[in-house]
Amino acid sequence: MKNKFGILLIILSLNSCKNEPICSVNENNAGKEIFDLDEASCFIALKLDKKASDLNLIRDALVAEENYMNKIGLTSNNPNSENETELDIELDINRLAEYALNEEKVDLTKDYLLEIYDTEIEYLKFIGVVIE
Repeated sequence: MKNKFGILLIILSLNSCKNEPICSVNENNAGKEIFDLDEASCFIALKLDKKASDLNLIRDALVAEENYMNKIGLTSNNPNSENETELDIELDINRLAEYALNEEKVDLTKDYLLEIYDTEIEYLKFIGVVIE
């Protein structure tokens, strides 16, 4: 009887944890045009209904994206550049995914990477840096 009660408690506690979010996104950051890597990872994980264990993998994919953009000259390490101009750039996410897999050795499938990068656009809209 004691074992059955213990198993029942474990099952109930596991089920109650499923309702709690794995992270949270600060709604006050909407439209602030500030990219936060951890918040972006969280936003994507929540949108894709992923587990807490996926957060670091999503973060790795976003770091690989940043490195790729630096490599091809789309970003600058100087955030206060006086020559800031709005750019109308379309990033080839297939090439980005290939870079993440082959150069950065991100431990995800190409399909999962594409899903992450597609969902990241929603985060970029949320913070106000992408306008449709």
